[in-house]
Amino acid sequence: MRRVRARVDADDPALVTFSAWCDARGVRVNEDAIEIRSLDGGGGASARRHYAVFARRDVAVDETLFEIPKSCVLSAANSRRAGEAVARAHLGGGLALNAVVACELLGRDAAGSFWAGYGAILPLGGERTLPMFWNEEDREALVGTELAAHLDDDDAAFLEDFEECATSLGEELCEELGFTLETFKAAASIAASRAFYVGGKYGECLVPCADLFNHRTGANSVAVFGCEDSDDDEDCEDENDKDESLVIKTVVNVKAGEELFNTFGEQSNTSLLHKYGFCEAHNVNTAVVTLDRHLFVDVYGERIMRAVCDSIKKTTKKPPFWQFFEDDPDCEVYYEVTRDKGIQAEFFDVARAVVKTGLLARVISAVSEMDALKSITKSILLARLKRYGDLSDLDADLHEDNMISDEQPPAGGGVIGARAARLVRKQEIDLLMMAYSQCGEKK
Repeated sequence: MRRVRARVDADDPALVTFSAWCDARGVRVNEDAIEIRSLDGGGGASARRHYAVFARRDVAVDETLFEIPKSCVLSAANSRRAGEAVARAHLGGGLALNAVVACELLGRDAAGSFWAGYGAILPLGGERTLPMFWNEEDREALVGTELAAHLDDDDAAFLEDFEECATSLGEELCEELGFTLETFKAAASIAASRAFYVGGKYGECLVPCADLFNHRTGANSVAVFGCEDSDDDEDCEDENDKDESLVIKTVVNVKAGEELFNTFGEQSNTSLLHKYGFCEAHNVNTAVVTLDRHLFVDVYGERIMRAVCDSIKKTTKKPPFWQFFEDDPDCEVYYEVTRDKGIQAEFFDVARAVVKTGLLARVISAVSEMDALKSITKSILLARLKRYGDLSDLDADLHEDNMISDEQPPAGGGVIGARAARLVRKQEIDLLMMAYSQCGEKK
């Protein structure tokens, strides 16, 4: 294992700076096996570059590719500028990481930070493909999707998080370090797409070199060893902190010239777009749509559904039958539709309870309980489909290989922006249509 300076794209000054920083920090790389490539992000010379790891030769399973000292992971425990203030304020998890990333990499005099060389390859203006940066017009492309329902809540929660951090750090330190809402939002977007849970005293971290690997669903090449899976820091801290380095190894055989991926787990395109800013056309089977109480209200009206809820309460205290119809944002129940399991079985338990109240008899023409369940299910699915609005743009070509250069992530594949929004909508709609076609089957 040698240090990381060799085998990088010398035409990218930012990558050269990062390489020198890693070399000075004792990061080691199997330079015989891999190389780090700098890739044009599209949009001309002003666009930020992306990075990827490729095999220089055939790489066998269980080969070590990187060793990263835990002293150079960016975490609250390692933060020179804000670590003590974060600890005094008892900030934890992602909130602590967002605060120290903002202070170390994005604030005033960040060029003098211990982490400046690492920051050279990060999008310090924020990961702009994330929907958190989209304007109102851009977000219209997500109408009806599971993600659209969360973005307004995310905006409010984000502001609360910033205010909590700013209060905890104190006005004087915020002024000294240039900690603002803008830098905090950019830091949060960087952390959202790159954070690892290392555990022990380190908790949530940015891990230099580990974040060079791109994601591709179903194509994982490597794993990071030395991280702790448990969320219980008190139990794992002593044992986890014995390892002085994180080690990245291959988990499959990789052919020369192939890109190596560190898959972010099995996630729907909604989740990928929300956290990482892109989607994959081939990632079909992970789509999820939820069915909530508001769909019943849309179809049958608030008055009838209130009566249904009261009736169910009188006959059973077993949740979530009556809780499903309670308008309580702190205890909202919903049921999922997925490609492998269809409509969640508990949905039909609730629908059956609704039928047994007899209160929908006038609006459901059915001769049997099964017919009534079928009628309710189809009506709810149609109401969910109506949330997507105009569907005329869904037939556009969304395949990853057919993206124009300024809309295609150069590494890992995928789609971004409006095309990603259309892909999410299309996959959710296809899932609901599949469920609609199957709702006459025996449950």
